[in-house]
Amino acid sequence: MAADTADKTPEAEIELPPGAAKGAVRDNLEVICFAMILILFFKTFVGQQFKIPSASMRNTLMIGDHLLANKFIFAQPQWAWEETLFPMRSVKRGDIIVFRYPIDRDQDYVKRCVALAGDTVEMRNKRLYVNGKQVTGPFEHMFGRSPEGPTPGPWPLTRNAGEAEHPVGLWRHADPEVLALHDRNQMQAMNSLIQEGFKDNLGPVTVPPGHLFAMGDNRDNSMDSRYWGFLPADHLRGRPFIVWWSFREGDTDNDNGRVPEGPTDVAADFIDAARHFFTRTRWERTGTIPE
Repeated sequence: MAADTADKTPEAEIELPPGAAKGAVRDNLEVICFAMILILFFKTFVGQQFKIPSASMRNTLMIGDHLLANKFIFAQPQWAWEETLFPMRSVKRGDIIVFRYPIDRDQDYVKRCVALAGDTVEMRNKRLYVNGKQVTGPFEHMFGRSPEGPTPGPWPLTRNAGEAEHPVGLWRHADPEVLALHDRNQMQAMNSLIQEGFKDNLGPVTVPPGHLFAMGDNRDNSMDSRYWGFLPADHLRGRPFIVWWSFREGDTDNDNGRVPEGPTDVAADFIDAARHFFTRTRWERTGTIPE
């Protein structure tokens, strides 16, 4: 009988230290905070999502392509072991790059790096020359404003690339006073420095130290270095490495998207994507690697 009584004696509860007991609300808040920290770390140091709103990179990148960009590939290593441990490198000619637009650093642009510091760049009758040699290939598109979309290259001199515009006056972005604005990060909101008329004929000009020359693959429909000058290398944000989703913004591939300017625009884009997800998704592009 004594043995039965001993077996039924309730076990003593283990008391937790003060503050160790947590309720459901605290548990959930900790999970949410940890997830937010991971997301912020990923967006700051590893990668970020970008959406293509315009046709400046067609047909390499289409309007409505959603990209993941590698943000640390162009980072400047502080120690030698960083380059060994992480895939860091300098930007190369031909790289597709994401960068802060020098005249509005709140905007991110996606273009192709066509020339590095010290290179000589020239546009001659719609053809690009770097260090005296023509640069062309399937990535280079002309007639970008036609309803059928741009026509892919290459564009040898024997092929008709359309009538070229001829500039009036001087291209101001090689002026030392303008370059000094870049060095002091004073290009912000200086829309008066944007020059038209030089997209087909420009230079030759030499890319200054610490800068790049960026152009859109859709040569006739791209606001790039031909308009707003050299790109400071410290404006680079990364390199796109995958199209994780491609969504047509309208009934055709020519319909431009928009950059959301607030929660209302974000909600409207979400509703539009939900309504047309199956009919406008470009399944053949999803998961592709931009080159």
